[in-house]
Amino acid sequence: MDSFIPRFFEIGALSAIIYLLGFCYRAASTPKTILKTLSIGALAVASLIAGAPIWLTLALAACALGDYFLSRDGAADFIKGVGAFAVGHLFYIVLFLTDPLSNTSLITINSRVAILSVLIIMSLLMMGILWFYAGKLRQAVLGYITIITAMGIAAATLPWQTNYDIVMLGVMFFILSDLILAMQLFLMTKDAWTIKTAPFLVWVFYWLAQMLITAGFVLRVLQS
Repeated sequence: MDSFIPRFFEIGALSAIIYLLGFCYRAASTPKTILKTLSIGALAVASLIAGAPIWLTLALAACALGDYFLSRDGAADFIKGVGAFAVGHLFYIVLFLTDPLSNTSLITINSRVAILSVLIIMSLLMMGILWFYAGKLRQAVLGYITIITAMGIAAATLPWQTNYDIVMLGVMFFILSDLILAMQLFLMTKDAWTIKTAPFLVWVFYWLAQMLITAGFVLRVLQS
């Protein structure tokens, strides 16, 4: 079964590339939904086959469901998508904190204190700004920011060794992707050139984030 694991990474990567080049900037459609969902769903299958921690598979599955909803139109689907991603982030938090090498004392290391301080300050600033711009969605958005900040803190309990450096890079990409997405949805004007490039940046950082986190844990399982 291990020989099938790279194939699912390849399926995810191919779907992600096609989505990036042909669909991330376009309106909702069936091909867009299929490609976006498959890009992460394939990673969930790879995680399952590899015997990675179940929390990783659940996180990827929840995010794939979130991608399904966010690829569709309508406020109801948007809320469902944000909710699915929030659940996915909660699964990631559990994944990081229950890892055998997780150690909360690592958070007190000076370099990590500095990084987490920047993360928390940035999150508080975004909360303050989006409170005025997110309208009726402000509570959902603020709750989501809180959860992804907690995910960043939970990831900081892992050591930067044995493939965990890959995981940490993935977490940073995830946070960066969400930051750009929030700016795209609530802060960028429709005529700005930045809003035309935002979908590409969001997708690149997001998919790389999911792939790196998955690869980090799958490699550790395969090498053990």
